[in-house]
Amino acid sequence: MKKHSIGFSLLLAAISALTSLAIDMGLPAMPVIEAQFHLLPGRGSLTLAVFLAGFAFTPLVGGPVSDRFGRRPVLLGGLAVFAASALGCTVVPNFATLLLFRVLQGASAGVCVALPMAIIRDSLSGHAARQAMSQMTTILGVVPVFAPVMGSWVLLVAPWRVIYAVQAGLALGILLAVSLFFGETHPGERRQALPARALLTNYGLLLKEPIFVVHATIYACTYACIFSYVSASPVVFMDQMGVPQHIYTLIFGAISACQIVGALSSGLLARKRLPLRMFLRVGLVMMCAGGLVLFGLQVAGLARPVMFVAPTMLMMVAFGFMAPSLMLGSLEPIPHVAGAGSGAIRCIQMLFGSGASGLLAWGCARPGVNPAIATAGTMALLAIAALGLYAMTQTKRIPVAVKG
Repeated sequence: MKKHSIGFSLLLAAISALTSLAIDMGLPAMPVIEAQFHLLPGRGSLTLAVFLAGFAFTPLVGGPVSDRFGRRPVLLGGLAVFAASALGCTVVPNFATLLLFRVLQGASAGVCVALPMAIIRDSLSGHAARQAMSQMTTILGVVPVFAPVMGSWVLLVAPWRVIYAVQAGLALGILLAVSLFFGETHPGERRQALPARALLTNYGLLLKEPIFVVHATIYACTYACIFSYVSASPVVFMDQMGVPQHIYTLIFGAISACQIVGALSSGLLARKRLPLRMFLRVGLVMMCAGGLVLFGLQVAGLARPVMFVAPTMLMMVAFGFMAPSLMLGSLEPIPHVAGAGSGAIRCIQMLFGSGASGLLAWGCARPGVNPAIATAGTMALLAIAALGLYAMTQTKRIPVAVKG
């Protein structure tokens, strides 16, 4: 497979999309699962919680293992476990067993999604790598739009267990494509030994590399900003603003599609060989502007759907625009441990996202708290934190300069 082809980007995007598919496809089935296993309302969301728990730290292992043994065997193993655990979900006799298979599915997804960034870093560099990352981000932006719809379509014609069978089938299809068309991108002469001390040393090197730390932290802040909206959107739109469920689905899809617009714009501009810092400056300023406008509108009492949707769309465009540059900027100075670096980025991203959404959920449940204001405030603060950290690098308050 040619490394500059759309097929290359499509395959990597499909691997990265497994996490979103495993989360979003099952959302429509939550009430059905709760009814079948006689659970209290809301307990079905444990299938998401344990998936994320399994996912959170396995990128820290999958990345370094791929640095030692190569990307291809680790990827094939992760896809096989993902498919097997998804198939296990189709035959579970009780809810506890379902949770067990979901943990395994999350852990294997964490291994798989750690690798596409490292593969791009192995295969391409500079503007070509940024363009490939933008193509992958564009394709990924489609998944949150259609995954819940796919789950709903399955439920119209089949039991909820078939949703997991579809996930297993997709994973097996990707596994077949990798085995037939994907060659190793991390040659033997670049591989490192894998004792526990070496793992700790590699992560120590990452923490000592200021460019990696800054880019990864900025990316985690921007991701947490967007994930705060995603996690709180049902409460804000349906519960607080009274938006019907079918309209909420359209709103969610429209906002998610804005990430595609940002990623497409980033990919087109990458062909002009513009400096990386331009992508970061434009994206961060856009995200901060959207966050401040969103917060101001909610504080002013204009808690209407359009007043929430428009600024959030701007923030989603900004995220899609700068995410490829942030991820590549993180890995640029560490080609020798790109697998460990990509795994660390995924772990940091998940910790920031789950932490922000967890605090927001706790806050919104407090008496007297306005969910729209709390959500807008959280998003604005995270956007400001990301821009502030970038500004500190440019004024040399910390010893790092974001590369152009």
